[in-house]
Amino acid sequence: MLLSNQYLILEALYPKDAKSYARCREAIECGYELEYKTISQHVYNDEDTLSESECNEVLDILCMFDELGYWYGEVKDKEGVDKGDITFEGFDGNDSQEVKYLAFARYICEGSGKPFSRAIKKPTDLYNSHIMMLPVYRRMSEEWKRTENKRQLDKKDILRIIGARAYPTNR
Repeated sequence: MLLSNQYLILEALYPKDAKSYARCREAIECGYELEYKTISQHVYNDEDTLSESECNEVLDILCMFDELGYWYGEVKDKEGVDKGDITFEGFDGNDSQEVKYLAFARYICEGSGKPFSRAIKKPTDLYNSHIMMLPVYRRMSEEWKRTENKRQLDKKDILRIIGARAYPTNR
């Protein structure tokens, strides 16, 4: 509704382009999703966007680390579990793919309510890992997905998930 109203205002402000703005408004009001990309092309560059599935991947990674952080605190025997292995390190701000993930993680984590507080142990401005982490997080996430009860991790689960954390050779 808000975007529709913006196009209505643009119609009034720019009579020469009113027909074009009216068409955009109609597409939004009628829910013609095929037109959304055309309408929003001036808002963002496709190369700079994070798809819905990529956003969900970031959320899954943050959720995984948040649960790891919680259950690490609950497990009495921590032998073999390094606290650094259960801490979210961010994404590589120098990698064109990961920088988008970094920006979204920052957006989510610095939003209202500070979600994922167990996952984020660094100062909030340090989401830049300075090393590619997505392959690491994806390996961990695969193990996380194999976990039957993600809300009741034991030491064995934690060790299995962080065992997939093997770092790339350039670290």
